[in-house]
Amino acid sequence: MRFTLIGHACMFIEAGGLEILVDPWLSGSCYWRSWWHYPRNMEIRPEFLSPDYIYISHHHFDHFHFPSMRRLDRRAKVLIPKFGVDVMPAEVKNLGFQEVIEIPHGHKLRLAGGVDVGSFQYGCDDSAFVVAHDGVVLADLNDCKIRGRVSDQLVRSFGRPTFAFMSHSWAQAYPICYTTKHADDAGLLGRADYAESFISTMRELGPQYAVPFASMVGFLHPETMRCNAHAVTPPEVAAAFAESGVQGTEVVVMCPGDSWDSARGFSIAQQDPYANREEALMRMSAEVAPQIAEESARESARPITFEAFSRYFSGLLDALPPFAHFLFERTVVFHVASSEQPHWVVDLRRKRVYRAASPPEDWAMIIRIPDAVLADAIEKRILYFVHISLRISIELNRGGIETDFPFWALVLLYELGYLP
Repeated sequence: MRFTLIGHACMFIEAGGLEILVDPWLSGSCYWRSWWHYPRNMEIRPEFLSPDYIYISHHHFDHFHFPSMRRLDRRAKVLIPKFGVDVMPAEVKNLGFQEVIEIPHGHKLRLAGGVDVGSFQYGCDDSAFVVAHDGVVLADLNDCKIRGRVSDQLVRSFGRPTFAFMSHSWAQAYPICYTTKHADDAGLLGRADYAESFISTMRELGPQYAVPFASMVGFLHPETMRCNAHAVTPPEVAAAFAESGVQGTEVVVMCPGDSWDSARGFSIAQQDPYANREEALMRMSAEVAPQIAEESARESARPITFEAFSRYFSGLLDALPPFAHFLFERTVVFHVASSEQPHWVVDLRRKRVYRAASPPEDWAMIIRIPDAVLADAIEKRILYFVHISLRISIELNRGGIETDFPFWALVLLYELGYLP
């Protein structure tokens, strides 16, 4: 058994004569030029592009990156979770891959060479991936926050993990892209919660080694550079874990290019990419500035139309289950500065979409997204991804978080196909 970290949430696993590539985001950026690899990916070796299997944990572009998928040998078999709505098989096949295997939650699948794999679903759009061979168990939780019964099920099925990998930093706009009229609205999630989530999960799973993973990004777009200051780094998580008192698990900070195998153990580079992280990100920002400028020029030529906006949200309102609209007492407002009537209102309670010169009195939140990003997201039905991109700012009225969280949950369910 051997694994190599390529970068962010991507790893290459070799076991029983098989090669498995997990969550390929191999190069470039995602989320409208906001997210980039930091630390940088290792050099992409030829064998990474022609694995026997590919596993995709969920829909997000930092895990299911279409440009990276187009670089891969289409003869690879693609393993995906069997979600409640089967959107991913068609997406994968549209990229030219012929054999797509859906793994039901908790099912153990035996591959050639005596390699066992499993997928454990988290919520409606995420999953953990487990690979076991020759007494070694790799549990890649990536963005999952599995706890309780699912943790128990994983351990019963595969045994105590040798390695558990888990994300450790922000992957959404709340609360770093929010302004609030009351401090309580910004206090539901804080910096310490990410380390605590990592620690709690490892306490339950009890792996021999715990690796902070799947948060190796830098935000290099001018609109999102400020978000780098909020990142929770692996050394920070390791320090919190050391103080937690959890016994029997060692936290190992691994970076792109680092590896482990059952014959020789760890191979870890000595340099610490987090020691001078701010300087490195500034250098990277200068390097990618021409690409971002080119993208910005394209964005400046793309308008957002109220007709497209209304069509998207009217579809969402029509898809709501009976009486669901009564859960929303206040309106959601998008501020579109280029419009003569810049407040585009989604009134879920009354099932109306309209625009106005000023926000209605009952507004819960005012959302600001660049016109081109909003237009692109609506056209492709990936508005939820704008929240992940951090190219967004949200102003909450007092108590507005009670509308904000359910609103984004509805957008996610609608775009994944769970509604109607």
